Amino acid sequence: MASSTETGHAKNIANLKLLNEINGGFGAAYNPSNPLYTLAAMVAQHATCNTLQGNVNTTKGIFEPFQNARVVEFKLAKVLARRFRTAAKTSGAGAGFVIDVNKIVTKILGERVSKAKATATDPAGTSASQTSFDNTANHYDALAKMLQGQPLYAPNEAELSVAAAIAVAASLNTVNNNVKSGAVGYNNAIIARDKALYTDETGLCDVGQGSKDYVKQVFAYSSAEYRLVSKIKFKNVK
Repeated sequence: MASSTETGHAKNIANLKLLNEINGGFGAAYNPSNPLYTLAAMVAQHATCNTLQGNVNTTKGIFEPFQNARVVEFKLAKVLARRFRTAAKTSGAGAGFVIDVNKIVTKILGERVSKAKATATDPAGTSASQTSFDNTANHYDALAKMLQGQPLYAPNEAELSVAAAIAVAASLNTVNNNVKSGAVGYNNAIIARDKALYTDETGLCDVGQGSKDYVKQVFAYSSAEYRLVSKIKFKNVK
């Protein structure tokens, strides 16, 4: 379901189209001196904003599947990390190896090696957890390399092999980078759309409101003409 914010952008654009249609119906009586409020300029502005909103929708359609895939893959990787930890314990390798693997898996899972302490900048004491996607991918790479360096780590289960750990680490890095790349186009599309809609004076919302004020100027506040446009709202929702 679209958020109320995203719905608000589309509503602003739709409302400008409605306002343009009503203004067009006034014929020659709608003749503003301000070039921003001319019917031709506002029709062109609607077309531009509609295109920019379409670009947001397109890039969002590219970005969100990457984002969803990352969530799923990182969740599965965390589940598998627990099994790598157990496999290390049963591998016959020394206690130091088991401890080191446990430390890395603890970071992957967001578990605390030691209790976090509250500080002035972190009053909740949350800084001990290193569970960002970047950190998790890095910790998984460290786990794979640690397993690779222990000759006694050789489980019979293929999904717990060193090769599997290396593949998971590489895949996490790939899906994480996919999200970053997808976010660039999506964020730029949002910036362009928001500038077109919400720039002071020249943006869609201010132009739409200015056009309504012009209609009030021409036909008067109590006129039937102004009542047609008075309820058309333009809201800054960036």
